Amino acid sequence: MERIILDEEKVVELVTNFILSKPRGNWHKEKAQVADLHGHGVDIKLVGGKRNSEYFLVECKGKSYAKSAESINKQTNWMFALAQIIKRMDTKRVIEKGKHKGEPNRAYKYGLGLCAESAKVALASIPKNIAQVLNLHIFSVNDYGEVIQFTPSKFGKKYDDSKFYLNPIEDY
Repeated sequence: MERIILDEEKVVELVTNFILSKPRGNWHKEKAQVADLHGHGVDIKLVGGKRNSEYFLVECKGKSYAKSAESINKQTNWMFALAQIIKRMDTKRVIEKGKHKGEPNRAYKYGLGLCAESAKVALASIPKNIAQVLNLHIFSVNDYGEVIQFTPSKFGKKYDDSKFYLNPIEDY
């Protein structure tokens, strides 16, 4: 496999294709909205899900290749993406009425599309219970264009590099 440049546009493209092609995902390609590089709002907005009335909002960050890239990829990128997605959470995160009162609102899912280095730090840094209440997912994109999804139950843990690849690392 050949390494690719993971700029933000590429991360958006790969994550969008990954979510839309998931079996039983039921996200509607015709309703997908992808922002241009300098556009306002989330990078990816999808409609569909189990009840056809769910939303998936994803903020993506490309990989930095600057001299200070290690610091940017491990700390700055995922924190900026998280801050941006939290600013866009304009719905109540907990159901206020009915038999599901007090439970997290599952109609909105949120995601961060990050390079593997950023995803690894974010997964270890964001507590599981926070990710569950926010219904936050991470889409990790490795240097070979593979996307690995981490659901809220996978947060709050440190992962070995091998978890960010579909095949054994030696195969690349």
